[in-house]
Amino acid sequence: MLATLRKIVPNLHYACTVLLAMVAVPAIRYLHLPTHLDWRGNLVFYWVTLGSGSLLYAMVFCGLAFPLRQSLGPFWERYRKEKLRILFALVFLVLLCRVLPFTTAILSCAKALFVIELLERSKSEAGSFPRKAMTVFAAAAYMFAGLTLVIIYNDIIVADRFPLSYDAFLSRVDARILWGQSISSIAHAVWTVLPARLLTFLDFAYFQMFAVVGAGLLVSSYGSYRRGMQFAGTCLTAYYLALLIFYAWPTYGPYVFCSTHAAQFPAYLTAYRFQTSGMQSLQAVSQHRIRYLASGYYIAFPALHVGLPVIAMWFMRRWRTLFWFLAAYNCVVVFAIVTLEWHYAIDLFGGAAVGALALAMVGWGASRP
Repeated sequence: MLATLRKIVPNLHYACTVLLAMVAVPAIRYLHLPTHLDWRGNLVFYWVTLGSGSLLYAMVFCGLAFPLRQSLGPFWERYRKEKLRILFALVFLVLLCRVLPFTTAILSCAKALFVIELLERSKSEAGSFPRKAMTVFAAAAYMFAGLTLVIIYNDIIVADRFPLSYDAFLSRVDARILWGQSISSIAHAVWTVLPARLLTFLDFAYFQMFAVVGAGLLVSSYGSYRRGMQFAGTCLTAYYLALLIFYAWPTYGPYVFCSTHAAQFPAYLTAYRFQTSGMQSLQAVSQHRIRYLASGYYIAFPALHVGLPVIAMWFMRRWRTLFWFLAAYNCVVVFAIVTLEWHYAIDLFGGAAVGALALAMVGWGASRP
């Protein structure tokens, strides 16, 4: 019996993905929700915007994971011997600068050189570059399919249940954890102390979580197909667990019930626009007034902005420097969550617990990488 469970539980996310896909259309029709998605926007965001950012962080991960003689050494030696490569790189950079802002052009050029370097190194490694690229694509495509289902089921659950049913309960739990304070009161106090540049940095760090986790997916899947699918499966397991919890105890976040949030929250932050539009979308979904399905992400408890970086940390644990970099980043994200009033305090513990549970489920019986 135990041996059977060891085979079933790590692969349970595949069955959940298929089941969610099968039930989605009947649930959408039953709730009279629109059947069409903004495929163009979703595809561009995931494969272009998020993919580009993930590639940049994957380059950073490689720089942190390996000594300079392994990461930059062969690259530098190759360009030192073949000076024509430097000329081509400079011409490419100049062309990019003509159509892109300077910083974006520099980063785009760096990412292009990084991919070329991977192609060069694959010639002397086991497995061709096209094969490795296909393993990356397979894991990324599976992640995309699962995330699309997660966003769709956000709308299904919100349309079926009042999404703020347990926010008052989590507020009372927070009051016990925070000695009578709330996330809103703490956040508002922090806004008066922190300079605008630091708030902007925290806002940036919060939204970079998706690209950081995406880099973990790229690094894992480039190493092996099995590892990449494990990474994607663990993240999707965490999301599916979050959906189940959201259906049982729907909560949205502390800023919804903060009467002075809109007036005091720094309007120059990206979070301000997302929170404002998020509340409007939440209301539209609950009243069945949306034009497109998959309108947004509404789950407060558990906070997967903590859970997913925990998963990435675990998969990158073989590289100590990279592991501690991700640990430090996770601490910054937790501070950003509180400062930007995104989640209840209990959500943070719930996110870490769900991330750990997903790791335990998918990694059960797996050998150490």
